[in-house]
Amino acid sequence: MRRGFALLETIIVITFVTVSLLLLYGTFTSLIAKKEKNILYDDASNIYQMYYLKEYLELNGLNDLNTDSIIELSCDNFSSSGCSLLFQEFSLEHLYLVSYGLKDYDEEKFSSTFNQYYQSLSNNDAYDYLFVGEFKIEDAYHYASIGVTRE
Repeated sequence: MRRGFALLETIIVITFVTVSLLLLYGTFTSLIAKKEKNILYDDASNIYQMYYLKEYLELNGLNDLNTDSIIELSCDNFSSSGCSLLFQEFSLEHLYLVSYGLKDYDEEKFSSTFNQYYQSLSNNDAYDYLFVGEFKIEDAYHYASIGVTRE
């Protein structure tokens, strides 16, 4: 009778430990995936670069742009001669002006990494547009965005 109880107790403990380890594994894999996404999306240094780029471009004609979708901005859109140097210094591959809260857009025009980043953004109606930068750092694309209001 004592042997049967010890065997049953051992099976229950092994089951409990296995379920606990499976739950921990699931939690840690989702945390690691979120951390990897955070490294590529909205890194603090990239957000600061976007802020300074937005301030610079607002002085050089950003407020003249309007869109109801997503437009790719280049130095041709602005009246600044130092724009291309700024893009190069910030490792900026692409710069987009996105109408805030845009649900339907031609996803095939953009890279899959841009589409994943855009879908990860929250919908906050405090801004009219989003200023989205695509940075290429060490053969990986990093993204950052900052809100823009029209006055």
